[in-house]
Amino acid sequence: MLLRSISRRQILSLSTLPPQLSRGSFAVNLFVMSIIAATPLLMSNAQAASCKIPKSYYKNVSCTASNGYFLAIKDFGAPVALIDKKGKSVVDLSRYQKVDADKISGGLLPVLRNGRVGYVNMQGHEAIPVMYDMLKESQGWARPVSEGRIVVKQNGHYGVIDTANKTIVPFSAAISDIDDYRGGMTQVRKNQAISWLDKNGKPTRDSNSNIKADSQTSMTRAPASNSNNANESAKEMQQSAPSSRFTTLQPRQQDGRWGFVDDNNVTMITYSFDEVRPFSEGLAGVRIDNEWGFVNLGGELVIPFRFDKSGVSVGDSYKGQPAFVFTNGKAWIGNLKNGAKMCIDKEGASVGCD
Repeated sequence: MLLRSISRRQILSLSTLPPQLSRGSFAVNLFVMSIIAATPLLMSNAQAASCKIPKSYYKNVSCTASNGYFLAIKDFGAPVALIDKKGKSVVDLSRYQKVDADKISGGLLPVLRNGRVGYVNMQGHEAIPVMYDMLKESQGWARPVSEGRIVVKQNGHYGVIDTANKTIVPFSAAISDIDDYRGGMTQVRKNQAISWLDKNGKPTRDSNSNIKADSQTSMTRAPASNSNNANESAKEMQQSAPSSRFTTLQPRQQDGRWGFVDDNNVTMITYSFDEVRPFSEGLAGVRIDNEWGFVNLGGELVIPFRFDKSGVSVGDSYKGQPAFVFTNGKAWIGNLKNGAKMCIDKEGASVGCD
């Protein structure tokens, strides 16, 4: 189990091994064992904020995407209730076929009844009526709230609503896909063309459209390097590139996985991640399974996957920024049990948030 976990977390690092080191060689085995031995040293204080199941009347209880709420289900998986930290039921879910507790966001939980999708708030009221189609996407049958907006389908057509069920982007058969909102914008694929819409559903320019094309010179993917000089590569790129070049790669989702493209929609960092943040100050937060790390503009993993996603709740922000986004050289990566914020610098070292 440990070997399987390590190989998953270090997938980017292992991919940069010199070709002369075959995977069955003693050197590679020694390398993998060194990773395993070092793993306890890489554990973050964010683990202190990991989910702890409360004692309750319910037999089957699991964590959710929202701190303080837990999902109780029957033996065969049917939802029963959301419970709080004291084990008390706060939302009755027994009338629904399914819920997606991993997508609680903006105070809303996706629910399914009679093959229709809606959203319930943390008081148990249906904030969004159960009236939308199930999504047939690799990431599931419903999308989470993203910046107060929800991508839904009605009569087979994509559209966007707000948390009051007001239509923001009209439903259209011409729309083949809509990304979740990030940075106040969403990317829409309509009639085989790509456009950007703001939170009011109005066309807007790509946030990078004012970046000169020649800035792409600095974006050419760096050759793979080993983990010993990854931090040096990141520093050199950050020092040599002006700040206007820090956000020239955009997050893009494909087949349920996230990667990054340039201004010409050319894939620069492959679709390898479960979740990502936009580039900020030359680094982007990326998640594989339950852990976050950071890559640079060359696609190199410069801060290892060691920050547990349970350290922060979906939709949480600090000083106006979501977790795993750098501002003034610091990124918020989680909370301690006492509520204290935890931050890191661009080398991954713990620093004060204020």
